[in-house]
Amino acid sequence: MPILQVRDISFIRNGRPILQSITFSMEEGEHRVILGKNGSGKTTLIKILFGHLWPSSGKVEVFGKTFGTFPLRDIQKRIGILESTRQEERLQRNLSPRDILRSGLLGSIGIYENLDKEQEILVDRYIKENTWIKEADGLYLNLSAGEKRKLLLLRSLISEPELLILDEPTSSLDISAREDFFLLLEKYRQKKQFSSVLITHRTEEIPHFYSHALFLKEGKMVFSGTIEEAMKPQYLEAVYDLSLEVQKSYGRFYTHVKTSIFP
Repeated sequence: MPILQVRDISFIRNGRPILQSITFSMEEGEHRVILGKNGSGKTTLIKILFGHLWPSSGKVEVFGKTFGTFPLRDIQKRIGILESTRQEERLQRNLSPRDILRSGLLGSIGIYENLDKEQEILVDRYIKENTWIKEADGLYLNLSAGEKRKLLLLRSLISEPELLILDEPTSSLDISAREDFFLLLEKYRQKKQFSSVLITHRTEEIPHFYSHALFLKEGKMVFSGTIEEAMKPQYLEAVYDLSLEVQKSYGRFYTHVKTSIFP
């Protein structure tokens, strides 16, 4: 049984179609990238998958249950989500890295209740496993940009979700911080199986273990299938309206514009 099924969903805001007739499914253990230009509907789709938005038409099934037939909170406990920009803006300024991890177990942005003993032990374990967390009881705001993103990743993983949603998790990071982030993701993927959806608009940010892709353009699906098929130039050219070539190196895909805009 698929872990996720999206059946012909559309989303309309103020009379304007944001998503149109999106259909795809994911199997247990599958990792899928959703790629498209800014404004293509990627983040709207993610919000629908987590239940933050409701589709104007169509159905979403997660873990075999159709949205609208059960309390969303029951399913959201089984889904981890990293929306770095939104979460960083909403985090309370006085939270520590330890508090950030605690909030992942509570399913909240802040800390509004106490954890039990087993949960505190789990938080301690995550801190010990990640020696780059030098001051667990210091301020989250004092971390570097890359460390903040890695901590938000740990926050989304600490509840051991079956489905992980990553919305442009490495945007604005330098190449070193980006690679550190994906190494951490790979570390926990090897420890415990989960499925994931990664939103990005750069092919080089797709980790080697991602097997499937969905391409969006102006709210419409232009491709859904295996990553190897997706990386054929014609599909990427349809998304970006550019003449492109794609090279694979060390399991990653790098996209280049064929003609320079410079003389």
